[in-house]
Amino acid sequence: MIETGLAGRSGWRFWPFAAAAWLFVACVVVQFFLVGLRVFDVKPWTELHADFAYLYGWLTPVLVLLAAASRAPARTQRLALVLLVLFAIQTFLPLLAADAPWLAALHAVNALVVAWVAVRLALEASTKPDRSGTPSR
Repeated sequence: MIETGLAGRSGWRFWPFAAAAWLFVACVVVQFFLVGLRVFDVKPWTELHADFAYLYGWLTPVLVLLAAASRAPARTQRLALVLLVLFAIQTFLPLLAADAPWLAALHAVNALVVAWVAVRLALEASTKPDRSGTPSR
């Protein structure tokens, strides 16, 4: 018997979504490390934080598409969409530094929310749902 993934579908639909979700989580961890390098003024790495964010940010629309293609439960698909919106906000917040520094400072807070949602999404992408479509634990 073929092992089933999300929503009772065969594993070939499921694993790309789970792999992309965990890859995104790994990128977020790397991003926090790059922030640390920037905070401690490690010169060759100071611009890499922003450049890397724009590079792996393309995973967010891919996650939305993969969630739909894998027929993930609606809750999981909504999490992917929330992650896309939060990441878009994340890239916009630093642009407010000159005019609204207090608002731009939410960049750090939003990063924590992005990390939390990314982990939730990866866990749900990796968990076979029960009959109601809710990921079982």
